[in-house]
Amino acid sequence: MKKLLYFLVPFFLFSCVKVDEKKETSSIIKNSESDDITFIIDLKINQNTNEDLNVFVEEITQNVIDKEDFCLEYAYYISDDGVSVTLYEKYIDSQSAVKHGQNFMGGPFFDRFFNLFTLEKFVVTGPASDEFKSFTQENGFVIDYRNFVDGFIR
Repeated sequence: MKKLLYFLVPFFLFSCVKVDEKKETSSIIKNSESDDITFIIDLKINQNTNEDLNVFVEEITQNVIDKEDFCLEYAYYISDDGVSVTLYEKYIDSQSAVKHGQNFMGGPFFDRFFNLFTLEKFVVTGPASDEFKSFTQENGFVIDYRNFVDGFIR
């Protein structure tokens, strides 16, 4: 029995090597190296709307999840007084943002969106392409474009 212990103890010691947990390493890149396009859209909720805000937001968000894998972020934020909403959207590039615009304008949510909201301000950050700028201008969107000064993405 003693011999067995002499054999098993070293065996267990050498077989129980500590395995370091894999640490997530994050890389930092400059915003200027990213093609991401972000929309920050300020909206007012129309008083005479027949849309339910929560139902609409849930439906349109699920639609974006299901049909737009190029959308990185999509979120609605409501003010404390329940009158204003900020819509935050992020796409992998200008081409994806154009595709989203086409889907939105040709889909079932366009009329419902403007029945519910009045667009107050539309800010786009990131390297918006000429194609994107033309698309939005041709479709009547007045956009305040913001270019990178400095910053990073993890």
